[in-house]
Amino acid sequence: MSGLYIHIPFCVRKCSYCAFYSLPMPWKNVPEFFQGLGKELNNLPPDFFPETIFIGGGTPSAPDIQTLETFSPMLKRFKPVEFSVEANPGTVDAAKLALLKWSGVNRLSIGVQSFDFQCLETLGRIHSAEQAEAAFRLARAVGFENISLDLIFGVPGQTMEMLESDIDRALALSPEHIAIYNLMYEEGAPLTKRNLPRLDEEMERDMYDRIRSRLQAAGFLHYEISNFAKPGFECRHNLLYWSGGEYIGVGPAAHSHWNGVRWANVSDVNDYCSSGPRREFEEMLESDAKERETLVMGLRQLAGVEVSSRLWKPLEESFRSLEKEGLLVITGRHVRLSEKALFVSDAVFAELV
Repeated sequence: MSGLYIHIPFCVRKCSYCAFYSLPMPWKNVPEFFQGLGKELNNLPPDFFPETIFIGGGTPSAPDIQTLETFSPMLKRFKPVEFSVEANPGTVDAAKLALLKWSGVNRLSIGVQSFDFQCLETLGRIHSAEQAEAAFRLARAVGFENISLDLIFGVPGQTMEMLESDIDRALALSPEHIAIYNLMYEEGAPLTKRNLPRLDEEMERDMYDRIRSRLQAAGFLHYEISNFAKPGFECRHNLLYWSGGEYIGVGPAAHSHWNGVRWANVSDVNDYCSSGPRREFEEMLESDAKERETLVMGLRQLAGVEVSSRLWKPLEESFRSLEKEGLLVITGRHVRLSEKALFVSDAVFAELV
């Protein structure tokens, strides 16, 4: 299975925690950007037929309807099984959502992050809880049957009661998928620079445990560290990443892994418009490095992975050590994270790369 990622770098305002490449308003070169994007899409390899497409950003729903109308026909030639687009509740309306549906999008990922006013303010979001709920209902009204909600926990000042309320309001909408991430303090992000009092690790672990129990009780399958889905609604595009599949990214800052080569486009929209998709770096992965990377990504899935005999031998000592610490569950050569390890998975991954 192969996938296509499309990066739209424009935002109304950059969120305080965000480290992705994006440009807050006012924007320049929007027409030139979409012209360049069209050229890059037209220059994809002739043998590339993506089974999944994911449009992210930035905020793909931020450009005005007229701009999106010029972009949408570029997507009609693709026939993916899953076609996801990220949307910010503060930037969608019925016309935009209907246009996305017409373009072939069949999965919407709505960036709610929280329904709590204080958390939304801390995170620098542009929407309200009411706008988030309204956006979800609009998406249902135009025919979206596969909707994911993105949430964040561990926000400075967040209490367990605030988290419970977020879960209640998310479940009340009956989404097919919920992705809920522990807030990361990215270097250089405004939120990191503010140096607000952070929740302690024990509180964040308790929040994670509460999230898991609440969502599983509501019928969601916990299939990846931060992702929960109703059966059959797991995100295929992300499963592609986690299983070591191949993908091509288009747009500034987009990453690719195709035919054993990994590269990233330059993170500069002006450069992208003037020079096309120049590569910031390119590397051929050695087979051992690729296999280890696939192992670590695969361990993000709760089902775990089957380790090849070639990789098992050099890593067996590490596997057994992590098993003794109660961080891995091993059956034959099948390895998965233990319940204890889910919240501290990065420490496990560091031992295996």
